[in-house]
Amino acid sequence: MDGEVISKVIRCTEANAAEFVALVNGWPELKALVRSLRDEGLFLGLRGLQVTLTGAPEWVAQGPAAVGSDDADRPGGDEHAH
Repeated sequence: MDGEVISKVIRCTEANAAEFVALVNGWPELKALVRSLRDEGLFLGLRGLQVTLTGAPEWVAQGPAAVGSDDADRPGGDEHAH
């Protein structure tokens, strides 16, 4: 990656819950994982979800909406869910 790279952990809160719902619904593998964990009683809700974004500062600044955005395919744009 060229340029500055930063990381930011974003936890689901009441204020950003809609962004996290869109994130989960827009990422089929994450949606399947959440559903599976919920079925096993290991995931009690979105409040237990967080993402770590690593990439260019302007990409990370988009928050959860950055995941799956066109910028994710550009150098410096990467996403990791924990």
